[in-house]
Amino acid sequence: MTVDVPLSSQRLLGFLALQDRALARPFVAATLWPETTDEKAAANLRTALWRLHRPELELIETGAGQLVIRPDVWSDVRAVRDAAREFRRVGSLPAGDVLIDSRGELLPGCWDGWLVFERERLRQDLANLCEASCAARLSAGDHHRALLHALAAVECDPLRESANLWVLRAHLATGNRSAAIRHARRYATLLQDELGIDPPDVVDELLWTRPLSVASIPA
Repeated sequence: MTVDVPLSSQRLLGFLALQDRALARPFVAATLWPETTDEKAAANLRTALWRLHRPELELIETGAGQLVIRPDVWSDVRAVRDAAREFRRVGSLPAGDVLIDSRGELLPGCWDGWLVFERERLRQDLANLCEASCAARLSAGDHHRALLHALAAVECDPLRESANLWVLRAHLATGNRSAAIRHARRYATLLQDELGIDPPDVVDELLWTRPLSVASIPA
């Protein structure tokens, strides 16, 4: 089911999806509308909740003066956050393509103060997970999904050195040296345009030292 949600309600959903517990209504209102009065912020919150209310699609529990995303509601933000926590705890990675499907900026076009940090944290968590998934899939011989995860990591941060190196490794693991060279050239151009620096020496080492196997590709 696809539902159009106005920006104010998107902000509310995004904020609640990032929380691990129910939050008091006044706190939510003050966080999302900090530059207005308490009364106006509370009114804005009521409007955002009203716009989300559909009998067939209840997303938020609103009892006891608190707000929380319903436990049976899935969100990619929560999936990435929970996967990152589990990876840090025991080193396990999510199965399937949940990381690939979670690409994209959190609440694009919104620049609330609370969102800037959360957006960067989510981006770093997703990039780290995608790189780890790429490494695991290369070791398992699943080169296609390894490449998809490496590209997803680059999408999180196009200048990220480690992510771009994993793209090169994945291309080389499939024997696509020409694709690796094209990506390396794009990366070199981006580094020059954005930072005025050259790519690291390991790029040339990867491209021009022919690996005998995935295990022999420099990490």
